[in-house]
Amino acid sequence: MNFIKISSDFEILAKQQRQHKNGMHLRSLMIFYLMCKHEGETIGSIYKKFYPTYNHDINHASMSRVSNSLVKLGLIKLYDNMLDRRYKNFTFTNLGKRFKKEMEYH
Repeated sequence: MNFIKISSDFEILAKQQRQHKNGMHLRSLMIFYLMCKHEGETIGSIYKKFYPTYNHDINHASMSRVSNSLVKLGLIKLYDNMLDRRYKNFTFTNLGKRFKKEMEYH
């Protein structure tokens, strides 16, 4: 994984969107990375993996904002969990799959 290229690509994408004129937060990249590693899990399960992975806490509101931000950037789509509508699942868009591929180790 080339962190400089990935973070640069995220920054460029964010600045192309009107709502992200100041670029992306590192936390968004950290969450996207967890999503890449745990594809098919719920947003709630990604939330629970944040602290054990990074030894840093995040609250539910921040997780929700970041998830919505990733949707607005066109990287993921959210949908209701079929078993429990309180939970959201995510899937990668074509753009999200491209960024996911950049995050994979070669």
